[in-house]
Amino acid sequence: MAESADGGQIAPRGALYGYAERLSSLGHGITVEVGAPARTFDLRVDPTTSALLAVEDVLGLPLPAASRFASGDGRTVVWLGPDEWLVIDPAMSPSLEQSLRDAVGSHGAVVEQSGQRLSLVVSGDAAGLLAKGTGLDLRGDGFGPGVALQGLLAQAVVVFLARSENARTVELLVRTSFARYVADWLRDAASDPLAYPAQAEG
Repeated sequence: MAESADGGQIAPRGALYGYAERLSSLGHGITVEVGAPARTFDLRVDPTTSALLAVEDVLGLPLPAASRFASGDGRTVVWLGPDEWLVIDPAMSPSLEQSLRDAVGSHGAVVEQSGQRLSLVVSGDAAGLLAKGTGLDLRGDGFGPGVALQGLLAQAVVVFLARSENARTVELLVRTSFARYVADWLRDAASDPLAYPAQAEG
């Protein structure tokens, strides 16, 4: 913690400080939870080399294929490109970064990006709410558990993680600079009576 001018402690505040209560219940059975802080790493590794297996051994997870993510032991690994993955470690293991660097060797790179993104977990009719701001089909068969899609939500670039069947729970990985914009958009979209006309009429 940092110290204030009078010597007191200043607690760190995230980009969505004070938003948790406002997002906890948006009506119509929809809730949004701000994910726990995590260390994140951009991982680049040549998938044709033995370094890929070494990285998987460190993570305890297989590196997911295109448009997929994998979770285990509290970590999540998201496919971003043919040789690029996002590693999310809420446990903030102090040894993970160096272990990944050792595993990658000369066949890639590991760059810490902690603080660049944060997580918002939308539960309830997540697909119905998010459809107001994205052209991605989150209700289709192509968005089952384990699928990771990148696209726009309103005017923000977001990674959508399918955390359940029928897109009832969708985790959004949002750039920190867009966090309040996305949080306010979710609140506004959920409050629009035209989004849920049946409930509004009732």
